[in-house]
Amino acid sequence: MKNITYIVILISLPFIVWGGAQAESSGSATRGKYLAGQGIIIPPDEVHVDSYIAQIDYHYPEPEGVLGVTMYNGHRQISSEGQDEVIQVGIQAKKMQFESLPPMNLAFVIDKSGSMSAANKMDWVKESFNIFIQKVRDIDFVSLIVFDNSSQVIFPSTRMSSETKRLEFKNKVEQIEPGGGTNLVAGLKLGYEQVLSNFRSEYTNRVLFLTDGVGDSGGILKMAETYKEMGINVSTIGLGTNFDVNLMRDLARAGGGSSRFISDREEMEETFGTELDRMVVPAAGNLEMTFELHIPGEIKDTWGYQNKIDGKKITYYLPTLHHRDYETILVHVGIPKTDIKGKKEVARFTMEYTDLEGKKRKTEPLSIFAQFTQENSPIAGFSDVMVLQSGTMMRFALELKKIGSIYYNLKPDIDVLNQEKADLWQEDMSEKEYEKLTNPKIEKLQNKIRTQFRLAMDLTVGMRKELKNVRLRLDNVGFENEIMILDKYVEILGKELSLHEEEITDLKNDMEIPPDVKERTINDHLSNLYREMVLDLAAKENGTIAVSGFSSKRKKEMKLLTLLNEMAILEISKLDNMKLVERNKLDKILEEQELSLSALMDTSKAIRIGNLLSAQYILTGTVIEMDTSVVIFGRIINVETGEIESVAQVIVDKNKEVNDLLK
Repeated sequence: MKNITYIVILISLPFIVWGGAQAESSGSATRGKYLAGQGIIIPPDEVHVDSYIAQIDYHYPEPEGVLGVTMYNGHRQISSEGQDEVIQVGIQAKKMQFESLPPMNLAFVIDKSGSMSAANKMDWVKESFNIFIQKVRDIDFVSLIVFDNSSQVIFPSTRMSSETKRLEFKNKVEQIEPGGGTNLVAGLKLGYEQVLSNFRSEYTNRVLFLTDGVGDSGGILKMAETYKEMGINVSTIGLGTNFDVNLMRDLARAGGGSSRFISDREEMEETFGTELDRMVVPAAGNLEMTFELHIPGEIKDTWGYQNKIDGKKITYYLPTLHHRDYETILVHVGIPKTDIKGKKEVARFTMEYTDLEGKKRKTEPLSIFAQFTQENSPIAGFSDVMVLQSGTMMRFALELKKIGSIYYNLKPDIDVLNQEKADLWQEDMSEKEYEKLTNPKIEKLQNKIRTQFRLAMDLTVGMRKELKNVRLRLDNVGFENEIMILDKYVEILGKELSLHEEEITDLKNDMEIPPDVKERTINDHLSNLYREMVLDLAAKENGTIAVSGFSSKRKKEMKLLTLLNEMAILEISKLDNMKLVERNKLDKILEEQELSLSALMDTSKAIRIGNLLSAQYILTGTVIEMDTSVVIFGRIINVETGEIESVAQVIVDKNKEVNDLLK
């Protein structure tokens, strides 16, 4: 990559227009993608870390009962020298066929204010209702309320027991025309009244509240709390750029429901079709959860619902877990230097909840363990795939907040700079070009602004490298939207720094992450890599594993690959719970399938070979050469599920020893 010189030219016209200053608040990750696509840096108060973490479907295990709980830590080994760790708790509700769900009593409250005519938003609503009405059952009650300055019931609460009623509902939907203001309270009040008119305790009684704007909301949260106590909940759906996301989140929480932001037609159709039950039908209520840290350290932060941190203990509360829904909790832990050695319980998680029959239930305590080692920073990045996804998304959201804070905190300085320039221009506009007008105050401001834009760019490029690295380890799956957002940021900040197109392209192409520990020998790096993978395998039930080995894009074999493959077989053979498939069987299958070892960089091909070998797991690995370093990561793939379960990685400095092995 070329060395890039950052030059900031802030003034080319008498006044700067501050890009994105009109952006309205939103906490949705989908909303962030929308703003970045419009060339806007996401304001920091619009980045809710929980929302970004929650947008990934982690495919938690199916529960045997009402719900299931699983725990994951970012690493199987923790440095006794101290490190940060991320622990993930996954909660999965049971899944049932839509036809088997409890009957529903639903009121749809639709904003039909004038702004709903923009971007065909009302057309989205109408098309989505066509999907919904085909799915609703004869036992379900449905009502439809619209509001602008006032509110109106256009389809009263009706049991949808005939095609005639379905057709009448569709006709009423088609007649909705946007126009007027936004009286949120009036609309919601009518929605609650319609649900109440056919309230039945054995039904799911729910208001679905859809708006794209900001309006009269006095007393709306108290109303939601009151009706929640009566057994009627509310879920909120936000559209566009101007709706009050914080109010919608607070309304859903107060009303015992969930909130969503819809960015396009496809999402709207999904919400009213395949995803409707995840917004509406409860599986459990009053979830009270406790996380306890069992090792020295501090809880730095946590994400997930209402929570309270008290020393090494966190309590969480979730009013409702919906049918088929999944919930994620992340805990960021700082572990100091410690004398702990060997395997140790890191944390424990417990939960109590109320089932749909009103009975209190409790899950078995769940613990997470790790192996303490004296090595400093044994592994580069997270190795557990669950935490690799959630922890990376957490870091991405936190970096967005930092970048947004830097960017928008510069506005007052730029306003002052513009005014200083304008004052000088008015004093004598004939002697100098506007761009060259300066004084000590202007120079100081320009230097400060230049430095801050450079910092924002460095954070953007660094996070983008991390995301590209994670995608490589996940077989180029996931984080496309997040990389797109950062690509937009590079372009926005590149313009502020007056970078050439070639320089912006170089920044986007840079993928090299420096090693955490440069002075470590290659053998120490590889020992840490295999220890991480072996600890992961040792925690599994008895099974059979095939070692397909490490490969690279080079056509010719290199010494490093030979060393990696020999170490893989040696270390895996030490496991008591894993039967190792003989290498000659693997070679025979590869020959029959006309595949080379390098072809197994493709996860689908590796799974196919694993199936042919009757192996439950397969270990593959990849070596990627960078300019000054080498990235080495190994994957453990579950052949039966087809999922990557672990991706341990080390990043090695290209010293003489490593360069010799690359020959």
